[in-house]
Amino acid sequence: MKRVEYATLHSPGRSLGDCVYLAVERDTRDVQLSDADRFNYYPATPFPSISWILDGQLHMVEGSGEHVPTLGNPLPKVIFSGPTRSPSVSWSPGAVHALTVSFYPEALARLLDIKIEQYVGSVLPLENVISGVGLDQLATMQLGRDPFAQVHHLLNSLWDNEHAQQASDVRSWLALLATRTVSTAGITGRRSVQRLVKYWTGQSLRDLQLYARVENAISHAAQMSNGERLNFAAIATESGFSDQSHLGREVRRVTGLPPAKLNELVDHSEAFWIYRLLG
Repeated sequence: MKRVEYATLHSPGRSLGDCVYLAVERDTRDVQLSDADRFNYYPATPFPSISWILDGQLHMVEGSGEHVPTLGNPLPKVIFSGPTRSPSVSWSPGAVHALTVSFYPEALARLLDIKIEQYVGSVLPLENVISGVGLDQLATMQLGRDPFAQVHHLLNSLWDNEHAQQASDVRSWLALLATRTVSTAGITGRRSVQRLVKYWTGQSLRDLQLYARVENAISHAAQMSNGERLNFAAIATESGFSDQSHLGREVRRVTGLPPAKLNELVDHSEAFWIYRLLG
């Protein structure tokens, strides 16, 4: 478990190691935040999620006007979010307590019996996605003082643990995916592997490798940060980019911001708490 400011990072137990990637709990009920600090900036992600809004309201930000952003309707209390190809922003009009559980896409597709590719970029009430006996509990369960423990317990009862291996980051997850294409389907050709990965995850292997490179770059930036100006050319080299410009383009695709601006906001803006939490 890791905490930063008003958020907690939860890791799954071994029994859910090939199902749940991670979980994030955000609780601002005991703090007064400004309107600007109640924004939540999220990077694009290959991982779908289920979120429970336990207290308060959240709205997705659908556009930026000249003075104020355009907000969507209040989100439902239990939300299914598919993988995303672009960054997103939400906002809460007041204090909020929410739990988001991120899943490996191939695992959530099997759990919910869906084709994950159909839900890329979607944000829907969970009840519109689920079917089958037992799954309705995910949308109707009453969560108490330790919501992640309750959700973890329920998922344990629903999940058929197929693989003992657990990934620690996007790069290791992609390596496990490649291994599973061979072990479960007997597939070895590059294009066949790419097609199966796209079917399992909803995104191309090339797009998934982008997430791995950017995650690696952000990790290197965190390790190299010492209060001085970051050397992004060195970070690009260490992270496997061809040059600093390549790093900048790909970080912008995932986060919506160039590396230097992103680093500044992660250091100083409450709204970028998720980056500090994930580290």
